[in-house]
Amino acid sequence: MSSNQAQISTLLRKSLLGELLDTQFYLFSARSKHGNIRVAAEIRSLFANDEGLTAGSKFFSGLLSAKTLKDPALIEVPLEHHPASEEILSLNDYGYASDSDLDEGEEEDETNETVQDNEKLELQANVSAGTTPLIKNYATKGVYRTTPNRKILVTDTAFNTWQALLYYLYTDEIVFAPLRSQGSQTAAQLGLGKPPPCSPKSMYRLACKIEQDVLRDKALAAIQSSLTEHNILQELSSSLTSRFPLILEMEVESLFQHITSATVMNDFPTFIKRIGGADLPHGVDILIKLHERMLRQHYPRVFSPEPPSSKSSESEYDERRMRGGGSGRSGRGNRRSSRGRRDWSD
Repeated sequence: MSSNQAQISTLLRKSLLGELLDTQFYLFSARSKHGNIRVAAEIRSLFANDEGLTAGSKFFSGLLSAKTLKDPALIEVPLEHHPASEEILSLNDYGYASDSDLDEGEEEDETNETVQDNEKLELQANVSAGTTPLIKNYATKGVYRTTPNRKILVTDTAFNTWQALLYYLYTDEIVFAPLRSQGSQTAAQLGLGKPPPCSPKSMYRLACKIEQDVLRDKALAAIQSSLTEHNILQELSSSLTSRFPLILEMEVESLFQHITSATVMNDFPTFIKRIGGADLPHGVDILIKLHERMLRQHYPRVFSPEPPSSKSSESEYDERRMRGGGSGRSGRGNRRSSRGRRDWSD
């Protein structure tokens, strides 16, 4: 029996004894508009077994063993309270406005209420003080069979991404949804018997944060396999590309491979104008990387000059001999001949 199969067997046995649930996580699941501000909204719940998480993750080992949370994106929730499903958080505070794992929610009507600059502090204060109303029965239909030992509000990761992460730590299985730039809608849930899909870009961001290297590489490979001439310029324009140099380098390589395609040739002038107009904060980095890639292709000696060969050394030696600057016996012989001629002239 593999380690993952043994872990799943353990979790099943614990579920029979009512010992499965240790920690409850609350996460935003949608993106909507509140007045004139884009926000993360619609909090949903996930339940986890601590042993199942800590067995394969140093991040969760430290998180779940710590008495206080050091990560500012994580907020401790009193056991007797729940964050309200109506709670919102500005996408600036969320940290990833274009997160593909946030569903598109309904736009709220303009009201007199506004999202304050210190909204995240207010959210944390409300949760910690237990002043938020009880959560609506949104994702956890039915009555709780057990009470978790700890509740944590995660404010920088989407529900779909976190759910896929927990499933991966339990089973070592991961399924990535198509990129939105591929023209496909986010993959639908595949049923309880299948891994929950998530965006490879969202998972790459999370895997880098929690130092889950194998999962990070899987997400990076999924992003790379999704790049085509039809979406490479759009992906280069994403905020995620500006934050992670490895993704930038990979996407510039893809751009170079498709640089002569009809789609790229048609859209590239507009892309360059966006860089010139400062629409892309990382546009200069893209051009620098593209220039370096072109030099490596057409002028490889610029990056790896060839060392002097033995043949060139011999040519330099012969040239010195012809100029009278040689060494060894021939040099000494020349000097003796010179002295002899001077003696004869005297």
